[in-house]
Amino acid sequence: MTPESFEMFGNAFKEALLLVLPDGTIQAGNQQAAAIIGVEDQTQLRHRDLSGVALQSASRVKDLLKLARRTSDETIGSIDLGEPAQSHRVIARRTMGHDGRVLLLLRIEPQHIATRQFAALNEKFDQLNREIARRRSAEMQLRTERDVAEFGRDIGIALVQSRGLDEALAKCTDLMVDRLGAAFARIWLADEEQTELKLTASSGLYTHLDGQHSRIRFGDYKIGRIAAGQRAHVTNRVLGDGEIHDQQWAKREGMIAFAGYPLIDEGKTVGVMAMFSSHPLSESVASLLESVANGIALRIRKQSIEDGLARQTEALREADRRKDEFLAMLSHELRNPLVPVRSGLDLLILSETDHQDAIRMMQRQIEHLVRLIDDLLDVSRIMRGKVELRRQRVPVAQLVEHARDMLRHTIDQTGHQLTVRLPEQSVWVDADPVRLTQVIENLLKNACKYTDFGGEISITVTKEDGDWVSISVQDNGVGIDQDLLPQVFDLFTQSNRTLERSQGGLGIGLTLVKNMVEMHGGTVSVVSDGLGTGSTFTVRLPCCSAPSGAEGQTVRPAARATPFPLRVLAVDDNRAARLMMEKIFEKLGAQAVATAEDGPSALKKFSSFGPNLVLLDIGLPGMDGYELARRIRESTTDHSFLLVALTGYGQHEDRLKSKVAGFDEHLVKPPSIDQLRELLSHPRFNPT
Repeated sequence: MTPESFEMFGNAFKEALLLVLPDGTIQAGNQQAAAIIGVEDQTQLRHRDLSGVALQSASRVKDLLKLARRTSDETIGSIDLGEPAQSHRVIARRTMGHDGRVLLLLRIEPQHIATRQFAALNEKFDQLNREIARRRSAEMQLRTERDVAEFGRDIGIALVQSRGLDEALAKCTDLMVDRLGAAFARIWLADEEQTELKLTASSGLYTHLDGQHSRIRFGDYKIGRIAAGQRAHVTNRVLGDGEIHDQQWAKREGMIAFAGYPLIDEGKTVGVMAMFSSHPLSESVASLLESVANGIALRIRKQSIEDGLARQTEALREADRRKDEFLAMLSHELRNPLVPVRSGLDLLILSETDHQDAIRMMQRQIEHLVRLIDDLLDVSRIMRGKVELRRQRVPVAQLVEHARDMLRHTIDQTGHQLTVRLPEQSVWVDADPVRLTQVIENLLKNACKYTDFGGEISITVTKEDGDWVSISVQDNGVGIDQDLLPQVFDLFTQSNRTLERSQGGLGIGLTLVKNMVEMHGGTVSVVSDGLGTGSTFTVRLPCCSAPSGAEGQTVRPAARATPFPLRVLAVDDNRAARLMMEKIFEKLGAQAVATAEDGPSALKKFSSFGPNLVLLDIGLPGMDGYELARRIRESTTDHSFLLVALTGYGQHEDRLKSKVAGFDEHLVKPPSIDQLRELLSHPRFNPT
């Protein structure tokens, strides 16, 4: 760019402009520069020395030009120009001339203008800084609010989802450190007496649970006073706070804020939550921490309830186990004295005495007592899921017939009229025949019990649509009160018994019915319009197809073989039982009967007597029946004799245990005379 063109170009700007050589020679300038320097025309500036124009030393001017020549950035300096002399700010920048020479472009403005511009620029910078600070503060506030919100959310999750109280409290203190920036956070739990706090969770600077503050008595230190007074303490001035006893520690660790809250449940202090922080706590954080303390107190209550329920559940399990053991032992102890009583009555009935009716009446009462014992054990096994069904396809008519036969004498004695209605075609069910016979028998017995003398009872079997069969037992007896109706199948539930109906029962028969029917995939229901209207119990069961070739047939019991004279050995520690067993086997036609009271004497008798049939009591003193059975089996190679367990224990596991020990049969005390006859008629003694 030539001096002329620069002068024309420079006049377009408000600022004074000079184009100079690195040594300070002015090449050109605009009219504004001429006015500042004090010449009339801008052409008069050409070839003048800047040092001569300036009113300060030439060295200062040369230093400014030298610095501008060496850097490609702008160089800022000052120079005094004009008359009177005024200070001007100079901004110099290196540039290139049209001939390739290095030139310096100087922009000159009065210092007071530059100062105003600088002040305005500073104000803009201040405004910018204030805006940046405001935005940073807003961002920090938003971040804090976000952290606080996340803290509250995560605390709630921790309190709800943690598997145990210790885990929940540890997560809470961790979150106070992570989300709220606490230096450390701790939670103490109170003992039942509310005299001492135990450190349970600690996070941050200190994670140990032992040491000086692991146990704090109520009233000691700030934590103990919070617990005793049930008042929170929050401060942003830890230093100088008389409630914070270790001021040296607080100063050394830079602690600024403290927040401690009692954990209160129904007016009782259950713990304390506290945290120290190296930065102040806002009101929103303090308020949230109070809510967190309330949430933790509720979680402690929840854990207390869960622990109490767990203890109660365990106590109930233990009580249930002991109840089962008691029932089993009670059954055993009740059955033992029944053996000689039942055997004695069986013996009397075989002797053709003059009191046959009285003896039969006593036999029925013994049968009733045995049945009550069986029911008591059955309901215990059912409630524990210990009953195993031995299913087979069986016609419903056979089940009804067997139940009626079991209660035929009772029905005749009470003068009831029993009507049985069966469908034309046989209906079959896949079931345990013994258990379903027991169901129908219980319903029939219940109808007999609560129907006045000479009443009407009916059993109706109906084939329903959808492959279901219903068995209804209806009576015109006393009926069922509407208030009692929903509970009739509950355990130990009975209607009010009158003197005329005082035989009652244990109140477990209908519970057995309900559970047995449901085990077969069926349902049972009851209908009664109230007292005096009778009742109808209906069992519904799924049907099945009849076995091949069995349609229309009725299963009949196999005929017993003619008894064969045998030698019988009966082993029991009950003297009366031994005596009755000896006499009744003799009456039933045994060739010879021997008895023994314990294991050693039984082994000797077995060796010398050579019995065909051996009955062993399981609960023998010293050597039990299982061990005695094993020794008898080991003592001989001849296993043609029949070994029978005679015991008060009749559960499935008891039968398996006797089988493993080597027994051929398992009888539950007291055995009936029919069971003893069947032993004497066993196929082993009658191979043909």
